[in-house]
Amino acid sequence: MQNNSNNYLSVDSHFIPNETIILEPAEASKFSYIIGWVIYKLTKSDNIMKSHPKFEAMCAHLKVLSSEQIVYEQDVRSQITNVIPGQDFLDIMYKLESLVLLLFEKYKELGPNILLYIHNNLLCNLFLWKSFITIFNISGQILYTHNPTNTEKHELTEETKKFLYERIISIYMRSRQKSWRRFNELTPEKGTSSLRENLKAMKNDIKKIDNKPALIKKSNIPKDPMLGLEQIRIWAHLENVENEFSKIFLMNELKWLLWAFGDNSKNKKKKDLIPLILDHLKKGTPFSEEALAKGHIFVY
Repeated sequence: MQNNSNNYLSVDSHFIPNETIILEPAEASKFSYIIGWVIYKLTKSDNIMKSHPKFEAMCAHLKVLSSEQIVYEQDVRSQITNVIPGQDFLDIMYKLESLVLLLFEKYKELGPNILLYIHNNLLCNLFLWKSFITIFNISGQILYTHNPTNTEKHELTEETKKFLYERIISIYMRSRQKSWRRFNELTPEKGTSSLRENLKAMKNDIKKIDNKPALIKKSNIPKDPMLGLEQIRIWAHLENVENEFSKIFLMNELKWLLWAFGDNSKNKKKKDLIPLILDHLKKGTPFSEEALAKGHIFVY
């Protein structure tokens, strides 16, 4: 599990919520929808997930922990796929949300760094990690029951489980920020990271006009380094991306990205820097803790 050496963002892996949050029916329905969307993104549209060699195995585990409902909207003659999380997965996400609310108690002390603090603590939390290990074991048993002769195909290593765990947390945190806006003065990118806004941004990124990729705009990059990285990572999988990056990024911004990845390469030309950056983005290389602690992307 990751750790954070910054004193003001130090982590405590032993946080345990005193009780699991209970939501009113309307809020519970909304929460279930959000968790379903998280699973949908993980299994169908997250490029970081898709680039992992065990993508199909991870999808198999997530799919047995949820179900899909096809809704046909007659007025527009279209189908919508809704993912409904199973109760086991939903229970764990309630534990995650309860832990988030506990961690939010430090918002007055940490100010704009509260989301980074929460993210780091969730990644290191032993209570939450053990809960996810339990549910991965449940999904593994279900897959074995359905197909006992093909267990190796769906087997998840410890490293793969950690990867999936981190993707669930990252996507969940982005999708929930709109609901956390009672702390709006502390949310770095108010207006860009809610569930529906994230979905619209993703669709716009992969949208094609006249068979050409939609333009990448630097103004669409969230200022928060962690959120900005996720946006740039999505763009890295688009067509003709090297040419687009060359157009929008200045040399000092490209050098900042390499620094943020912990890459000490001394190349001085854009044509050399961009392939290195794209390689880090596609491999899922995380930003350094020093870069994530900055209040703004592209700032040393």
